[in-house]
Amino acid sequence: MENKNSLIAKLTLLLSKLPNIGPRQARRLSYFLSRYDPKILDEIAKLFWDISKKIGICENCNFVFEREIKNQKLCPICSDIKRNKRFICVVEKDTDLISIEKTGKYKGVYYVLSGLMNSFEDENIDLKPLILKIKESINKKEKIEEIILALNLTSEGYMTANEIKKQLMPYGIKITQLGVGLPIGSEVEFADTETLIESFKNRG
Repeated sequence: MENKNSLIAKLTLLLSKLPNIGPRQARRLSYFLSRYDPKILDEIAKLFWDISKKIGICENCNFVFEREIKNQKLCPICSDIKRNKRFICVVEKDTDLISIEKTGKYKGVYYVLSGLMNSFEDENIDLKPLILKIKESINKKEKIEEIILALNLTSEGYMTANEIKKQLMPYGIKITQLGVGLPIGSEVEFADTETLIESFKNRG
């Protein structure tokens, strides 16, 4: 019988807090890892420690990045003076940003939502940081010209896109969405490069 204070139980509880990992799957992973090569487990533990100390979240776009210097606040994209700050591409998660970057065609900046609205929950996504960026840009030379919604073509994606449009409407910012190229129900992260390029071309 498993003791609720045992190492296995504690690991199971932690793993079950990860996205898409239920209690049963977390328990199976716990027992699997317990049988794993101790040397590899030590390497994983060290890597987790390094990640906790060296990984940061960009205060400008919410993207997860590895700091090159201590207390670095901006990711390489936001700190790149060659990027066009007038265009902001809104994505659900970090891996969507990476997929778009692989196309090599988009030269603007991003904003990572870290989630979408859920039809079963009554909570709205937090757009305050994005709205603040728009407000601050109004009287600057690099005024934001366009918000590009690169969200998954799912019910949650549509719901989130509509909420963003509603909240940003008072600021008169042009808002577009990825166009023909992405099939209904698809996810940005898994789209191939050519499909993403066509989607940016046909946004509207």
